[in-house]
Amino acid sequence: MSPKTLLPQDEVNFISSLARPEAEARLKALWEAGWSLSILGESLEPKRPKTTIHFWVKKAEAIKQFREIPTPPPRSLTTATPTKKAPRLRSVSPNVPPDMKPRLKELAKLAKRYRARTTSDSPFSQANRDLTAMAVALRSMGVPTAKIAAAAGVSYRAMARRLSK
Repeated sequence: MSPKTLLPQDEVNFISSLARPEAEARLKALWEAGWSLSILGESLEPKRPKTTIHFWVKKAEAIKQFREIPTPPPRSLTTATPTKKAPRLRSVSPNVPPDMKPRLKELAKLAKRYRARTTSDSPFSQANRDLTAMAVALRSMGVPTAKIAAAAGVSYRAMARRLSK
């Protein structure tokens, strides 16, 4: 586990040396620069809860800062709040290759007629095994179960059960 990110020690010492209104204004400037409330609270001596820092930041007056604000740590894409200029990024999952879709539909149609008593050399049994193998291969490539099910023309639940075997 990585060590918890805190404010630089010289910044903590600087905030501690300020009077309460100036310290609150400095915390507001740090928060506006991108430092999280929890990091600010954890960095102070004594440690303060995030709610206290939030209260101070909201009531603080904006005072011009003459000392440079330290650069905040990078934020994870999943926790960053989206803005108009930088919307939240989503990962794009792969689709079923278009050339595999007809084969999936054909196998699914045949595999629907497979039963436990079906002989292992019957076309329905072979289609059932092939469909399962194709689905497992697609899933290992990162294709979502819902997309595999849609391409095969079966329900999500049926495909999820097939993949869970």
